[in-house]
Amino acid sequence: MALHSAVLSVSLLAAGEASAGDLTSTELKNELVGRSIAWWEDGGWRGGSLILAPDGSAEITIDRSGANSTQHGDKGRWALRNGELCTVWSEIREGGEKCYSVRRGERGRFVTSGGNVFEIRDAGV
Repeated sequence: MALHSAVLSVSLLAAGEASAGDLTSTELKNELVGRSIAWWEDGGWRGGSLILAPDGSAEITIDRSGANSTQHGDKGRWALRNGELCTVWSEIREGGEKCYSVRRGERGRFVTSGGNVFEIRDAGV
């Protein structure tokens, strides 16, 4: 499935290799958990929405634009490990859990080590 390689794909950093600009696990929890997050790939060709619920569950939508505009969604789990955000999805990505660092970007946005941009859209789930 083409989605598994594109959605929240990441360049993994080994544990402990987080750079100085990366958010800590506490910062990730405070900034992203329980929020409605708009996400898009840095190149801008795919995006959607993401919710990291306080109970460790996660929901994602993937919007496809163009003449055959559609939306696909999936449910999964998230966890914080060594300053990285880790996700597991049931359908969109093969290979199990993927972890990635997150840093603050411009205009209040967040950028993952996989090249995805997160933007908070509202204050709560």
